[in-house]
Amino acid sequence: MNQALLRFAALESAQVIPVVGCNAHLSLGRYLHGLGTVPAYRMLGGLLSSSLITKPSPKHSKSTYVHNEVWVHLNSSLCNSIKGNRSTYIAQHNKWDLADFFVLLTTYRDFENKTDNEKVEVRAVINSTRYASLKTTKSFYQFIFALWKLQTKKPLYFKCTEDYLLDSLPGAEFLKRIYCLNYSMQASKWLYDYKMDNFSESGVAHEFDLYMDEIKPEDIEFVQKMNVIRYDKAYLSKCLPATTCIRRASDSAPITWIIAHLDYEIGAVFTVDGYKSRNLGKYAFQDVINKTISEFTKKVSLLYDGPPPDHDYKLHMVTEMSNHSARRMIEPFGLRPVANVSWAICTFDPQEYPNSINLTF
Repeated sequence: MNQALLRFAALESAQVIPVVGCNAHLSLGRYLHGLGTVPAYRMLGGLLSSSLITKPSPKHSKSTYVHNEVWVHLNSSLCNSIKGNRSTYIAQHNKWDLADFFVLLTTYRDFENKTDNEKVEVRAVINSTRYASLKTTKSFYQFIFALWKLQTKKPLYFKCTEDYLLDSLPGAEFLKRIYCLNYSMQASKWLYDYKMDNFSESGVAHEFDLYMDEIKPEDIEFVQKMNVIRYDKAYLSKCLPATTCIRRASDSAPITWIIAHLDYEIGAVFTVDGYKSRNLGKYAFQDVINKTISEFTKKVSLLYDGPPPDHDYKLHMVTEMSNHSARRMIEPFGLRPVANVSWAICTFDPQEYPNSINLTF
């Protein structure tokens, strides 16, 4: 059976429904745009960069399989009032407010690698501007555990999920977890309050003979090697339109770089030894923010027949808690920490998964 159909059969219930079809994904995208939380924007970016809304790129690598799915968990007190097909009803009537949370699952598989290296990435959005209730959190745990069992008990990859959703996962064993801070600010504040410094006229550019550029395909292997989080080369290649790289003029070597991820989250700031504490990250950061706002504005217009409503785009950036230099760089620009999040790889022991979950916060 097709893996996607198998997952549908295993996960779908009265409260858990798949979001299927371009029109449904567009409708959900507009709702997430209006919800306006950082997790909502992160999932929206994932939708906009996937083939769920946009046509697949002809340059898409045939050696890498990428499959996206969207699931909705309905409020138990409301779902019984829906007659007929729940997924169709919600999408057609824009009743996304009936949901407790949304989950975007992205499955990756590398056909060039003979080992079975399929992985599933999980992104969750609580349908609220506040933290999830205990009841909603319990439902989230049960959904994640069902997904894990379906994956023949392989690890799940959580992309920047808020820590309070991970801290009490029952029976969870974290194979890897990087604690981070999620920073955010309104794009309008950036555009109106901050004037971009000209890097080419700066003292540091003249002193070290540096120039502003972008990450190029030939830089990918070096960037992957140096970054704290080792993103796949294929993934980094897809991020190239929204990257900034400061180079040494004598040999074009990358000195400082920063990327905007496919979901428009800014991250992966790095400066090589010998050039740190020179404010190079500040210049790269300014440049990539403007690229990110421009790219997001173009993509979000796909959600609407006409010009999009005036929702103010939220810039968001994740950095490791231990990366004090990155935090000192971004905070003067007005970005403020809004949540503790983690990059995590997690597995479970089914013997420790209780029927009645006791939550501790």
